[in-house]
Amino acid sequence: MILRSVVILFLAAFNLINAQSVKPKNIIILIGDGMGINYVGASILQDSISPFKEFKTIGLSITCSADKLITDSAAGATAIATGYLTNNKYISVDTLGRPLYTIFEHAEKLGLSTGLVVTATVTHATPGAFVGHTNDRNDQTLIASQMVEQDVDVVIGGGLKYFLPKSFSGERDDNVFLTDRLVNKGYALAKSYSELNELSDTTRQFYALLEMDGLPESLRRDYSLGDLTKKALSHLKNDSDGFVIMIEGSQIDWAGHDHKSKELLEEMKDFSSAVTEALVFAKADKNTLVLITSDHETGGMSVTKGNLDGSELELSYTSGGHTPSPVGIFAYGPGEELFKGTMNINDIGQKLFFLLDPTYKF
Repeated sequence: MILRSVVILFLAAFNLINAQSVKPKNIIILIGDGMGINYVGASILQDSISPFKEFKTIGLSITCSADKLITDSAAGATAIATGYLTNNKYISVDTLGRPLYTIFEHAEKLGLSTGLVVTATVTHATPGAFVGHTNDRNDQTLIASQMVEQDVDVVIGGGLKYFLPKSFSGERDDNVFLTDRLVNKGYALAKSYSELNELSDTTRQFYALLEMDGLPESLRRDYSLGDLTKKALSHLKNDSDGFVIMIEGSQIDWAGHDHKSKELLEEMKDFSSAVTEALVFAKADKNTLVLITSDHETGGMSVTKGNLDGSELELSYTSGGHTPSPVGIFAYGPGEELFKGTMNINDIGQKLFFLLDPTYKF
């Protein structure tokens, strides 16, 4: 009995030491909203040098929420951001509506920088789960207020209207200019892609709210999610303590809902550009974890026809909504081995917390 206890203690100590030895300095989380396995497959068929081919560590995520077989983006992102399952429509609160501690909040407590890059509004369900707490994912003005108070360092995306009062073409009923609050707190503020590019890489904190609503779809933008990702990383890398960033290919999901196959494939290309930039950074840095997954699958999509070279792909769909199909997990860098195999979506969040801080307890 004594020997068994000694062995258990030894193994626990070994596992802790081993975890600490692979603890990444930086964590890059990439979420392809609605991106099922077949989305990744279609992307690879179209691109012989797809960045997804570079991942050796691959797993599967079961995306069910606390109250539904088929999750939504709010509950799915909450699971990744907090390590807990919650109800659909809930943003980083538990099933009783109590706030859940997020990986961004813990990163900031540890002195790390944090960042968000999305093609939707920065207050949308997926980014909202990393910066807000509410039982109504649609309350984007509240999420905007909460994220300003949280002091996220780098924010890039759409949704300027949620930071402005209705009297100034915004959505806020409280007549508050959150943009002024940001400037008063020392943030730089960019309202266009050109203004974003004018920011010096030494600018520590900034919001780039590039559109009043979400960004244009990738076909109508002259910049990519990869460009936005590269810009964010060029700022966050200046923190010697490290950073955690969440990058979302938001509009993959929108194309899946609408069965817009051309747009879906283009959004996957756009997302792949961000994956490429993340891998370039991680390979040069050698102490960065890149973790790619999705909050759910959208549309029950499959490839039904096309050419061997990946051209003229035809896609079919079984649903106009989400499905409970498992989604992929792709990991590269320190701690990647934790993401092998099949797991529940909140396990991803718990493993990310563990890599950020091996002493953290759920």
